[in-house]
Amino acid sequence: MAKPPEPLQEILPSASIVVDAVVKEVVSTGPTPPSTGKPEEWTSKGTQNPEQQIVLTVNRVLRGKADAELRVTKPVAGYMVKAGTKGAWLVDDKGVILGRYGPDTWALDKVEAALK
Repeated sequence: MAKPPEPLQEILPSASIVVDAVVKEVVSTGPTPPSTGKPEEWTSKGTQNPEQQIVLTVNRVLRGKADAELRVTKPVAGYMVKAGTKGAWLVDDKGVILGRYGPDTWALDKVEAALK
């Protein structure tokens, strides 16, 4: 069973950039990492998904500063992204995507409401 998302109010302070965006391209995908001892975060193959370098096309900036395109890192996690993946992206000051499930962690309207 998958772990529930982290509470938005716990993660939002770590987000220096929050954007409504869509994945333009996956630039690179790292090697599949070994299992970490956290079965709830594994894929069906018993592993986690690798790190990815991605380019986002930004529709709107909700917090911070971002150009029309933003290159970010999807960390080793239980999810992958592909071109066309869209939603609310919370990014830390190192350019790493926050949230256990990336843009699927919290609905865009909930992120917008939390930022008000």
